[in-house]
Amino acid sequence: MKSKKVVFIEGDIIFSRVSGETGSPFCIHIIRFKNGKYAIIRAASGICFKPGDILQRTDNEWLCDYRKIRLLPFEYLNEEESRRQFIECY
Repeated sequence: MKSKKVVFIEGDIIFSRVSGETGSPFCIHIIRFKNGKYAIIRAASGICFKPGDILQRTDNEWLCDYRKIRLLPFEYLNEEESRRQFIECY
């Protein structure tokens, strides 16, 4: 019987910004993971995180301040690319 490997990921929000249309704004964030990778993320519920907030993932659950959250799909980036996309694409 295979034992299930526990996956733990942690990162810090380093930038946040509100974007979108006047009637339907959303928050985007750059997160720096402890493994040195970056990503641009959005919470599915529209939550706005603050710089310094810590996000954690254990197995299939994302947490912020010990509360469950759901993130939209994202991909890992390097620091330069994450900053470029944060400024230009959103």
